[in-house]
Amino acid sequence: MKRMLKQIKIPKRIGKLAISVGLLAGPGLACVFAFDYPMRVEKVSERVFALITPSRELPNPENGGWNSNMAFVVAKDGVLLFDSGSSEAIGLAAKNAIRSITDKPVRWIVNSHAHGDHWLGNAAFSDTVETIIASAPVAELIANDGARWVALFNDMTGGITQRSEIKTPNKIINKDDILSISNLNVELILSGGGHSPGDLMAWLPEERVLLSGDVIYSDRMPSTNAGDLARWLEILPRLEALDPIAVVPGHGSVTDKEGITQLLSLLNALWQSVEEGIEKGLSDFEMLPTVSKALEPFKSRYPGLEEKLRRDLSHVYLQIEATTF
Repeated sequence: MKRMLKQIKIPKRIGKLAISVGLLAGPGLACVFAFDYPMRVEKVSERVFALITPSRELPNPENGGWNSNMAFVVAKDGVLLFDSGSSEAIGLAAKNAIRSITDKPVRWIVNSHAHGDHWLGNAAFSDTVETIIASAPVAELIANDGARWVALFNDMTGGITQRSEIKTPNKIINKDDILSISNLNVELILSGGGHSPGDLMAWLPEERVLLSGDVIYSDRMPSTNAGDLARWLEILPRLEALDPIAVVPGHGSVTDKEGITQLLSLLNALWQSVEEGIEKGLSDFEMLPTVSKALEPFKSRYPGLEEKLRRDLSHVYLQIEATTF
């Protein structure tokens, strides 16, 4: 079920960035951004807040590139930001939204994974951030593939996202760990590459809140074209066992334990229907209608299912075929 959250309104134009961001974002960036990001802060728990995009689409001119969620945790001595958005401009809009809640600086950032819509806003916080945390695969992909993401989103948005400085992680996580910040202990959990290589989540046991990145999607069909579906199916029961009262997903509305259970059901149904098609000797193209029919019960809950299925089925097919034979 969807949680009823307190929504904190910020000034109507707080996301409007019709200013010279060279003054805010560091040297070498003197472009002018003019896009109204409709950021509303949702209070998830006493210290955790979410910035949930209303978009369920890929970056485009209508959403200005902002198609993924962010979350932040207000600690005693600063703010922990979980993901930073698809561009430096979006990061600056998020910074303004955070300031509507606290004047404490963003000192720590967690980059959940290497897809550009979750980390390209890092540089907006260069003036205060001390530590950017990611897994080793994510840090490597950001360093090597960052320029491609900048160009891709600029193209997809018709130039709205423009040029973002690539700010790479400086604290590498190689195993599950505990991050001690101020008066908080944050448990960092690796997915094993379920959704994409190096996925990193944050669990706040005192708040019973999970910041999941794209390991959890709530009301949008997950992308399965860069992950390991078997590992994804392994990590989800572990997340269920945490019994979170709130989950901030990478895409979709804030959910809770039920959102994890629903996603597990969807991915299990995907696996089983593809496995059955392989056992019948069908190719990925041939099994598409039957797999689509098997996932019919999930289509109302996960918009974009048909489109993602057509795009990702061959990737899933090869993984399951390898386990079958």
